[in-house]
Amino acid sequence: MPILQPSSLHRTPKALDYGTYGLCTRVHKNARSTAVRARAGLRNSPLPGESRGAGAPAWRVSTRTVEPVKSRVTAQHVADRAGVSRSAVSRCFGDGQVSDDTRKRIETAAEELGYRPNAIARSLTGRSTGLVALLVAEMDNPHVDIVLKKLLLAIAEADKRALVIPETPRQDVTESTMHALDYQVDAIVVVGGTVSDRVVGQLRALDTPVFQFGRQLAGLGGVACDSHLGGLLGGQFLIRSGRTRIAYVTKTSSTDSNQRRRAGLAAALGAAGLPLLEELSEDNSFEGGYNAATRLFARLERPDALFCFNDMFALGALQAASAFRLRVPEDVAILGFDDIPMAAWPAFALSTLRPNLDAQIARLMAMIAEVCDGAPPRRTVDLVVPELVIRRTAC
Repeated sequence: MPILQPSSLHRTPKALDYGTYGLCTRVHKNARSTAVRARAGLRNSPLPGESRGAGAPAWRVSTRTVEPVKSRVTAQHVADRAGVSRSAVSRCFGDGQVSDDTRKRIETAAEELGYRPNAIARSLTGRSTGLVALLVAEMDNPHVDIVLKKLLLAIAEADKRALVIPETPRQDVTESTMHALDYQVDAIVVVGGTVSDRVVGQLRALDTPVFQFGRQLAGLGGVACDSHLGGLLGGQFLIRSGRTRIAYVTKTSSTDSNQRRRAGLAAALGAAGLPLLEELSEDNSFEGGYNAATRLFARLERPDALFCFNDMFALGALQAASAFRLRVPEDVAILGFDDIPMAAWPAFALSTLRPNLDAQIARLMAMIAEVCDGAPPRRTVDLVVPELVIRRTAC
């Protein structure tokens, strides 16, 4: 039907910013008022109790029509069109049983109405929802970003869907887990972050299987790179290259992988009769590595090798070495961990340890498939051997 609108609408664009479908509250109100005037033959005269200010727009009748807003088609609409019950529609698009004739009528009605079943609601009626929750911490970490992308791809290839819940200052692992349980997920995967023994106990008590990725926390199943072995391999490599003053650059937060990596390095140095130097950084980033390395290079007895907790620390240490005009690797060797894509860039050519993410994710997906088939969740962690990648910064 025709609607009424002020001829000066094009001069007041702000009035068009409020309506969900392009018409704002002011336009509707004015249109209703003008419709009353039109029916009363009053044209532009004000209604009783209404004043007309200076510069008020003239009103005109528009021949433009507004298409009716379509409401979302529901299963009940399909049921009414097909002449069946609401539950029959649910069974048709779920795992339930319906007769061939009923199924045909429902599918025809759904096609005519443009109905698409709600995937989440449909999954909740079955034994498996096909949802895997990923509780992710440190999402600004490039390594975690790579892990997340690979996990999302693997979950999609397994014909499942991922529910990503980032850890925030206001939402820790426990709260994220409770949020994931609202969706009746098939499994929960904890990616990164610090998890206390208390939280591990809470996770174990859940009916929903919980796995850890990249950690070796007792009592939870999962998969991880062997961080202790990585620290040992890195330390032995630096010792073989003739380094005697080896420092470990790491973060202050005492994560499981950090402790194990440090212990592996300490074991290698102890076997060679060498001390372990250490420099901590509160900032787990490029800047954190730069600042920690700067403090080490400023010492009277400067280290001749840095073994960094991760590649971002190592890249920051490279920048610090350049600021001190140190030659890498002649004056100081720098070794990272994670083998992020930037490590292989020619400008850096960072020596590092590769955690073999593809192998880790393949094992994790096998564990998830097992619990989806009815097997009890594992309580042990599969360890993947890291690979030493030798480039220019340590050789």
